[in-house]
Amino acid sequence: MKTLRNLMAAILLPTLPAVAQAQVAAEPSPLFTHPTFIILIVTAVVLLAVIVSLSSAMRNLADSGRQKIKAERASGADAGTLGALTLLLAGMSTQLIAAPATNSPTNYMPPAQIAGIDSWIFAILALVVVLELIVILGMIRSIRNLLIGLGYQPEPAEAQAKPLINWKLLDRRLTDAVPIEREAEILTDHEYDGIKELDNNLPPWWKYGFYFTIVFSVVYLFDYHVLRTSPLSGQEYAQQITEAEAAKKERLKTKAAGVDETSVIMLSDAAALASGKEIYDGNCASCHGGKGEGLVGPNLTDAYWLHGGGIQNIFKTIKYGVPAKGMIAWQSQLSPEAMQKVASYIESLKNSNPANAKAPQGELWAGDVNPASSDSTAAKPDSSATAMLQR
Repeated sequence: MKTLRNLMAAILLPTLPAVAQAQVAAEPSPLFTHPTFIILIVTAVVLLAVIVSLSSAMRNLADSGRQKIKAERASGADAGTLGALTLLLAGMSTQLIAAPATNSPTNYMPPAQIAGIDSWIFAILALVVVLELIVILGMIRSIRNLLIGLGYQPEPAEAQAKPLINWKLLDRRLTDAVPIEREAEILTDHEYDGIKELDNNLPPWWKYGFYFTIVFSVVYLFDYHVLRTSPLSGQEYAQQITEAEAAKKERLKTKAAGVDETSVIMLSDAAALASGKEIYDGNCASCHGGKGEGLVGPNLTDAYWLHGGGIQNIFKTIKYGVPAKGMIAWQSQLSPEAMQKVASYIESLKNSNPANAKAPQGELWAGDVNPASSDSTAAKPDSSATAMLQR
């Protein structure tokens, strides 16, 4: 009981200055709801309960021992040890708590934190836990000595030292092999050039691995073919293709937003050309005709271009326009993606030969090189030769 009182005093004594500070403080502290604080407090309480239980066990052993005087002396020694530990705990913890209390309010600095709580609180609780562990280990050793003295446990010198790992036994359990002295029991009548065969069991690790594959196959069968909670390889492939197509569309949208006359490319998919046709019909057909045959604006289906052919030149003309000839700049009304689609649609009208096509205007465009622009003497098409130049 004296030991228990000393221990309780060691645990409660360091908390008195903190309690006094808590009474002076006007605002409640969230410390008591912090997980680290709760864990340390619970650990300290559990260890205290263990110490109380061990103290009761030691008292019972001391009372039932034949050598009562010797047991009382051992208990007194343990109590003295515990008393010294509790005094050490009280002194150290009181110093730890008193240090921050001496700071004046004007010069107060927030203390460093460990695991989310003040370092001095963490240090006190951790010290309490460590000292409780030391006390528990000392009490366990004392109980062991009492048991040896009462004859319930052999002396340590009489106990035979055993190896930490019995390698022979471990190898035998892993391989399930018969000892060499008993190999005659599993010797078969098979003999090849003087070499005989033993009928050993399969290694347990191999058998358990095989059993695991059987269990796995049953789980796989129910998962993929009966319950169908997971997709088969074909379904997974189709799902990945769908996801890849969706990602491709998103990537193209992002990429299309940054398209300009230097990076634009021809779009050939039906969806893009159909969208380009809608844009053309709504914005371009009034000047260039519903089929690109040309009205107020030039014919867009022949090989002659006023401002250069090809997807890049068409995109550039749509983007910046030709204000001198009545062609407005569409960059403020159409997105780069929309201009790319309509430019691709116009490029797709090449050689469509619509009815009532307007006479060619500009210079002949042959791919990426304009032969007419390199030859200043090249003759311009004449309106009287419309039928010969149309295509």
